Amino acid sequence: MTTDLRRRNGGFTLVELMIALVLGLIVVGGSLALFVTQRVTNRMSGQMSDVQAEGRIAMDGMARDIRAAGDFGCWPVANPIDGRLNQMVFDVTKGGIKAYLNGTTLPAAGAADAPYGLDVVRAANPDANSGVLVVTGINGTLTRTSDDMADGTVDVVVKTPLEPFKAHDIAVVTDCVNWAKFQVTDVLAGSADKVNLKHAGGALSGVWGQGNQDGNIGAKFRKDSSVGRLDSVWWFIGTVNNQKGLYRLSARDGAPALVSARIYAMQLTYDLDTNDDAIADDLDNKASDVGLTDWPKVRSVSLQMLVQSEKTADAGGKVSVTEFAGVTVPTDKYLYLPLQMNVAVRNQ
Repeated sequence: MTTDLRRRNGGFTLVELMIALVLGLIVVGGSLALFVTQRVTNRMSGQMSDVQAEGRIAMDGMARDIRAAGDFGCWPVANPIDGRLNQMVFDVTKGGIKAYLNGTTLPAAGAADAPYGLDVVRAANPDANSGVLVVTGINGTLTRTSDDMADGTVDVVVKTPLEPFKAHDIAVVTDCVNWAKFQVTDVLAGSADKVNLKHAGGALSGVWGQGNQDGNIGAKFRKDSSVGRLDSVWWFIGTVNNQKGLYRLSARDGAPALVSARIYAMQLTYDLDTNDDAIADDLDNKASDVGLTDWPKVRSVSLQMLVQSEKTADAGGKVSVTEFAGVTVPTDKYLYLPLQMNVAVRNQ
């Protein structure tokens, strides 16, 4: 009886304590490992969501411009009235989209057939490993003429647009029978919700279009004809003021706008309709594969971007591609995620 009582009051033996300690360490260690793994997974998930959001914002901006490429109002119409500018800004028969394989394949500075804004893009040191895209068409919202024109020499009076015109803009007016473009030489506030777009003849130095040959746009347009602002918009990866990233350049504004500093590389491919049946049959062309006369046949553009995370990933938790469009991805512990979007050219 005494011996049994001593055993009950003697506590655990050393062996029992060691076994309990080992079991406790296993449980604590497993819990700690699970916590660390969960933390890394949660942070990685958050970074991937952030990278996807950043990439989608950039892609949506490009997609909006690509869809509008080649939008010239009701063009082509039966009687396009053209050639009223002192300088041919663009040829509508070539469509509204043009691209280059990368920053090293751009035309020489001052090239006669280069889209407006080329010199600004070249000065921004466009990336040698990323595509360069320029689209031309009506940029912004359309407005309408508010009065009948007596003849082609009078002001084009329009309803006040959501995005105002300014002097030196290139405008297009169409009633779906005639089509004309002219350079706005002044914008005057009219009565009520109207503005007058003046189009005097004469040279304008240092601006897109160089002015109008004369003050006659070539035709008179009736009330409710469509009026829009033409622009060439560039997308490229370059460096402006020591800041590298994806930039959008409106030739109208003349200064590149940073869209994202986290787009590391960009590749663009083009789907063509070669037999005019409105269905793309020549797919995944690089810019260097598309001939000079084939750009109007582009039906869709594939955007591929390599997006960098804002912060470095946890040690051991980095997920990254090793190559993108032939470019080796840096091993700097950032998360790099490739994203892709296919965009149809709406006006082709």
